[in-house]
Amino acid sequence: MYKRQELCEAAELNRSTFYAYYQDVFSLYYEMGNELVDALVDYVRTGGVETESMLAYIKEHREMFALLIYNGQFMDMNSPLQRRVFEETIRYSWPAGAQMDVPETEWKYMLQYMFMGGSGAIHQWVRNGCDMEPAELAALLEGMTETMMRAAPGLARQAGKKA
Repeated sequence: MYKRQELCEAAELNRSTFYAYYQDVFSLYYEMGNELVDALVDYVRTGGVETESMLAYIKEHREMFALLIYNGQFMDMNSPLQRRVFEETIRYSWPAGAQMDVPETEWKYMLQYMFMGGSGAIHQWVRNGCDMEPAELAALLEGMTETMMRAAPGLARQAGKKA
C-alpha cells in the first residue's frame, strides 16, 4: 500500500489538501473500497444476479478489486466490505432457500459456505489476472452452486434428524 507521501506525489496533491479530506491513507482506501462495493451492489440490483455479467464487471475493474483483495479487505469476513457483499448475497438468495423449504439457520450456513467458496474462486481469478473468460468462470461457479442447491433439501433434512 502507498505511503502518504508517495500517494500525494503520485496524485500531484499537497499533503495538506489530502488531510482536508482524509484522516489517513487507510480512510481513502476504505472509501474507495466502499464506492467499488456500492457500484457492484447497484450493478447486481439493476442487472440481476447474473454471474457472468458480475464477473465481467469485476474484470473491467480488476485493478481496484485486486487492490482490495491484496490488502485483505475481501477475504476477511470481519471486513465491513466483505460483510456488505455477503449481506447482499443473503438478501437476494433467501427466496431460493425458502422455496426449497430449507430452514433459515441451515440456509445461512449453506450460503456462507457457497459465498466463501465462490468468493475465494473469484479472488484467485483476479489474482491470476482474470485468466479465464467471465463466461467460463461463471459456468464453473454456477455448476458448483447448482450441485449444492440440489443437495440442499436433503442436507437440511439430515441436519434436522440429527438435532
